[in-house]
Amino acid sequence: MRRLSFLLVSAILLLTGCMQTRYITERYIKNEVEKHQPNNFSSLKTYSIFKGNTYGGSAYLEFTGYKYLGNKGLVIGADRYYLARQKFQGDKTVIAEIEYVQLTIEQCKAILDNQKILADKIKSEKPLINEEIYHDFTISDDLFISYKKARGSMNVGYMDIWIKGEKYSILTSTLITKLNKFIEY
Repeated sequence: MRRLSFLLVSAILLLTGCMQTRYITERYIKNEVEKHQPNNFSSLKTYSIFKGNTYGGSAYLEFTGYKYLGNKGLVIGADRYYLARQKFQGDKTVIAEIEYVQLTIEQCKAILDNQKILADKIKSEKPLINEEIYHDFTISDDLFISYKKARGSMNVGYMDIWIKGEKYSILTSTLITKLNKFIEY
C-alpha cells in the first residue's frame, strides 16, 4: 500500500513538473490588485520573474511583478499537491492548495538586502550532532526567508521561502538575479 501511495504521489509530481505554466499570479493580479469598474478602462503591466517547480519538485511557484496606478509590487503564488485521504477504495483524489503573498518594492529590496546577511550568519554556525540551526529574516506577516544548517551539511545555494507557514526552496542565485532585474524594471 505504501509503495502504491509513493508511486501515485511520484506520478503526480512528475506530471505537475511537466505541466504547462499555470499563470496563477496573473489571476490574482487581474482580480485582486487591478480594480475593474463598469464602463471604464484599466491597464497594468506585469513582469514575469519566476515560474517553475521548487527544489524537490513538491510545489510550483510563480513570482510576478506588476506596475499599476503608479505602484510597483510583486505577487508570489505557491501551490502544493496533496493526496487526499481515501473516501473509498481506489480514491486517488489530489488536492491543490494555492497561497498568495503580495509584496511592495521595499519588501522585495529587503529580500535582496538581507539574503547575504543570512548566508553569512549561517556559514559561521557550528551545529552539534543532531542539531539544526535556522536563520530567518521576516519580510511580512505571511513571508520570511530562511537558511538552515545541520552538522556536516549546509546549502546556501537554495533559499527557503516560507509562505503562510509552508516551506518552498528555490535556487538562491536565480531568485537574486531575477529580483534584481525586476527592481531595475
